[in-house]
Amino acid sequence: RTLSLTHTTQLAQHTDPSAMLALAVFAFSGRPSPLALRSHAVMQESVAEAPVAPPPPPAISVMRVGDKTLAGDWGFDPLQLADSSDKLAYYREAEVKHARLAMLAAAGWPVAELVNAPLSKLLGVDTLLQDGRAPSILNGGLGSVSLVYWVAILGLAVFVENKSIDMQLNTGARSADYLPGMIGFDPLKKDSPAMRAAEILNGRIAMVAITVFALEEAFFRAPVVTETPIFFKPFWTLF
Repeated sequence: RTLSLTHTTQLAQHTDPSAMLALAVFAFSGRPSPLALRSHAVMQESVAEAPVAPPPPPAISVMRVGDKTLAGDWGFDPLQLADSSDKLAYYREAEVKHARLAMLAAAGWPVAELVNAPLSKLLGVDTLLQDGRAPSILNGGLGSVSLVYWVAILGLAVFVENKSIDMQLNTGARSADYLPGMIGFDPLKKDSPAMRAAEILNGRIAMVAITVFALEEAFFRAPVVTETPIFFKPFWTLF
């Protein structure tokens, strides 16, 4: 009651004299005044309408090297090239693209050396191999590849880029949880942190492997499938 009287008196100081008498009557009658109830309600509404904390920013806008936001992040950037989130996103996009192309190339290179000659003989056409080696810039033979092949490859590349470029450039077409390399292609629904880590690890190994393939064949002038048969032929044929 004392608190009610004090609170009512404070409120009465801001009202006109005709309301002060009514406030006093309510205070001494032991009942809360309408003004006091209204003030209490307003205070409760003020507390209930406290501003809501904004959502956290997208991970791609705050990520840094070493914070484990990206799969395969080992904190390795000795030249400090990715010293901002934008640069890190740019370099990761490039790394993922090269990693995926390298995995295709690392598989296709030895397969071509193993099957192109017998397949060409079966079809009655000339082989594209250069003394058993896959066509490449260092080995030569790229001029013998059909123009249809190059047009098809270029068309496929344009199609893939067209589907993903808006997400990469953030033109409003990507989701809030987008990370570099996420082009939305997951037909088997196997996306997970473990699969992303496996992809980038295998891609890095493939980038090293395809470089070794090219240099090895240019230096030794022999196919990798014969120079290192342990990787490309059944083990029981090696003994």
